[in-house]
Amino acid sequence: MPTPRRTILKRLGAAAVVTTGAAVLNGTASASAATASGEDDILLDSFSGTDDQKLTAALDLARNSSPRRPIRLSPRSHTFSQTRTTFSGLRILGPNVGWQNPEIANTAGALPQCNVTLNCGNGASSWLVGTQTTYNVMVAGITFKSSNAVTQFYHHPYSAGTSYATTLDTLSFYGFKHVLGTPADPFSMTLVTTRGSWTCVAVQDTQFSLRGSDNFLWVAGDMNYGWQGANGGRYLMRFSNLSKTAVRHLYLTARGGSRAILVEGPDSQQGGLDFSDCVVEGQNAGDPAMGALIVVKGGGVSFTNTKLNFGMARPSDFTDQRDTGLIMVQGGTALLTNTWTNRASATPESVPVVSVSGGTAYVNLVMGMGGNWTGKPRVSRTGGTLVPDASVSAA
Repeated sequence: MPTPRRTILKRLGAAAVVTTGAAVLNGTASASAATASGEDDILLDSFSGTDDQKLTAALDLARNSSPRRPIRLSPRSHTFSQTRTTFSGLRILGPNVGWQNPEIANTAGALPQCNVTLNCGNGASSWLVGTQTTYNVMVAGITFKSSNAVTQFYHHPYSAGTSYATTLDTLSFYGFKHVLGTPADPFSMTLVTTRGSWTCVAVQDTQFSLRGSDNFLWVAGDMNYGWQGANGGRYLMRFSNLSKTAVRHLYLTARGGSRAILVEGPDSQQGGLDFSDCVVEGQNAGDPAMGALIVVKGGGVSFTNTKLNFGMARPSDFTDQRDTGLIMVQGGTALLTNTWTNRASATPESVPVVSVSGGTAYVNLVMGMGGNWTGKPRVSRTGGTLVPDASVSAA
């Protein structure tokens, strides 16, 4: 079998001259070669001007290439201020892919140094905006920072179709108002994959508001995301009419006034929003979440192998609703299996781990840990249907 042309070029390196007349520099095609060859990445720094001007030129070239060619950023700091409309096959990639956390010092030699500061708005003024159904968008290997605390990374509302078969790989976000979607207009997604190690820190509002179906979120990856402050009970993540979707390996820290997860959807929803192997908690026993950690208002959801800790320390802080348990089921159907739970220092043992006021909750195998339980974890029902097993005390 003949050796692929791209492999030959990488072996030849700087000495190679291809038939297009374009040189290969350090194993990567120059700007003229990128224009001539449909196999090469489009290097952002092969263009002149500001970072926004370079990206405009690179996007024009990518949009008109067939098959679509990826845009490759450099191992440096970039700044973008213009809103960009996504298109099928758009790929914006860092120089490599690996875990990144902008809050941890002294890791410069270990982390891929591709930083992008965004100076944009949110909603229709986000950095990336979908205006029609798109296929095979990809962003990978970049640490994003917001310069203004109001920036949103990617917005694709349901009114504009769906982001189909998008892949988002190993991304970090610092100081963002939103990452995907807004609470009022969730990100519309179908067959989307999020993978690799993600970090969300210094957040300003709910980072993920999602709707759609048939997605695989951090199944081959993980996300570390925390929020601290008196934020009125806003959620770290909102799942609004999201069905037939696997969500795994979340580490969500809802400190103080924040809640972790909201699930909502109509009675007609097909269900199958399945969370597994997640940590959902306050910071620790002495720095807990003041209210509920998970609220189910509708749809069909399961939580399996959940580490559910340090909530309901002072629910009287909230005025938007009355928080009554670590997990509140107000509607829909919830399957809760294999839950490990630890109490905050300020949370009495009488506070329910699961509180049902509507819908249906099936509760199996809840284990109280931490050495401060005198009996079984408690579950309660004031409405709806509660189906518990023998591991809990039902009231």
